[in-house]
Amino acid sequence: MADDLERVLKGLDEAAAFARTYRFEMTDEYRALIARVEALPANRPGADKSWVWRLIDSSARFYKSAVRVR
Repeated sequence: MADDLERVLKGLDEAAAFARTYRFEMTDEYRALIARVEALPANRPGADKSWVWRLIDSSARFYKSAVRVR
């Protein structure tokens, strides 16, 4: 168990070191796509987002009744 923990902690240290050096650059095309999605009526402040809670509830009920098949 201690070996597994050491391996996981080493992996986290390596991931943190990589994250400090990684640089992500967005293209103008990607920024334009983000702007289009943010401008959709469903994403505006005050828009009715109650469907999200219904979706989460429906998904939870679906996966709760799921049965593993081998």
